[in-house]
Amino acid sequence: MISNRPRATGLTPAELDALRTRAAREAGPFTDPAVQRRFRVHNGEWAAEVLERPYGGPHALSWPEVYLLHLAVQAEPTPPPPPRAAAARAARELEETAARRAAAEEAARQEEEWRELVAALQDAGVRVEVRHNYTSHRHAEFYTQGADHVYLLDPLQVGRLRRDAGVALCHTLSNARNLEYLEPTSDGRLPSCRTCLRHMRSTARRLAV
Repeated sequence: MISNRPRATGLTPAELDALRTRAAREAGPFTDPAVQRRFRVHNGEWAAEVLERPYGGPHALSWPEVYLLHLAVQAEPTPPPPPRAAAARAARELEETAARRAAAEEAARQEEEWRELVAALQDAGVRVEVRHNYTSHRHAEFYTQGADHVYLLDPLQVGRLRRDAGVALCHTLSNARNLEYLEPTSDGRLPSCRTCLRHMRSTARRLAV
């Protein structure tokens, strides 16, 4: 039965048998330094198919096998792409494409949620914007730490949640020192502070009731 499995070599079975016969006849008992210096294989899959066994590198070869691969390289200077490597590369590309698609969908979902949350607070007369927190006790030159916060431009009072204008939504007396320098952003970024987002979602739900 002829296999439809992709092959790592374009040499036919008859051509490979002829090369093996020739290698067994010509290799002889002594190695040829010139052949050893020029020795190379196209890839591991190709070598394994020529040898009819797994390829473990040049140090795992007998002299007749080295000579066989030397003859095979001459007979086939340009083999087809290695099937398993090509399949693995295709699988990686599919995974990367799926990951990029999922990331884009998640970014779109977050953007839509943010627009809805902003609209819900604006309907209640509370304007917000995103500001970055440059406050850090471990600040270093050319490096800033901190999250992107929901910054209140108007005071907010919903249920037990009360915040003055001019503070982050996550602001409390205990964390005020860590939120001293909140700088406006202009690149359309979304807030990353989980506490701000949790408060904003909770506020939007209360306002919708």
